[in-house]
Amino acid sequence: MAQLNVNLSDVNEKDAEGGGGVIIPRDRYLLNIVEGEVKRNSKNTGDLFEYKAEVVEGEFAGVKVFGNINVTHQNITAQKIGQAQLAALAEATGIGKANLTDTDQLLFQPFYADLDVETYKGRDNSDKERMVVKKFIHAGNANEPPPSKAPAANDNVKATTQANPSTARTTQNGGAAASGGGRQMPWQRTA
Repeated sequence: MAQLNVNLSDVNEKDAEGGGGVIIPRDRYLLNIVEGEVKRNSKNTGDLFEYKAEVVEGEFAGVKVFGNINVTHQNITAQKIGQAQLAALAEATGIGKANLTDTDQLLFQPFYADLDVETYKGRDNSDKERMVVKKFIHAGNANEPPPSKAPAANDNVKATTQANPSTARTTQNGGAAASGGGRQMPWQRTA
């Protein structure tokens, strides 16, 4: 037997449910997938690619993001959406959708993605938040603004282009924008 050497009398069992992880600002980040596997979904209606990605640079390096992508599904719409997401991920990593044959190819391949915060109901019916990939960034959509820069759809306020020095932050990449700046994008790499 192993000694625990902890006092559990003040522990709340509801904390065992866990949360959605660290919440970071909505923006475009460089990530890579550190774990992933294709498995049957919980309703046994298809297969999904379940992955864990990690922010790899900047102030939020190390933050984990978990996701699922439908690979096959009985519902043809769900399958089309999932396969489009998988193709976008393949393009974002530079592998290319025509070359992706195994999800292991996606491991530790850097890619940009727009991250957002999603609210969901926990097991105790309380509201919880988690980070989610909103969009994988590739050559076809790299010029679209990240979520933090896009105007809200319903704020009824005219967008301004003037910088606000009180909200400016210093980048750790020499001022290059999170969408790449002077950096070569993953899909621009050559073998």
